[in-house]
Amino acid sequence: METTIIETTAAVAETAGGIGFTPENLAQTAPIMGKGMLGIFIVMGIIILCVTLLNHFGSPDRKAKKEAKKAAKAQANANQQNQ
Repeated sequence: METTIIETTAAVAETAGGIGFTPENLAQTAPIMGKGMLGIFIVMGIIILCVTLLNHFGSPDRKAKKEAKKAAKAQANANQQNQ
């Protein structure tokens, strides 16, 4: 006689101290899981915000890079007009 996966899982759950899936417990654990997931997303948002702010304010040569880009663009435009 072959045992099914469900029977095997039930047997393992019984030997593991009664740990197993029961739909009744899902209603009790769903809010806890939701709070945990919400906490993860909040922490991820804070990290993303911090990295964005550090990139924006932490670059000392931000203006120099913009000016160099503008100068390169102007030089390219001048080269195209001269040809």
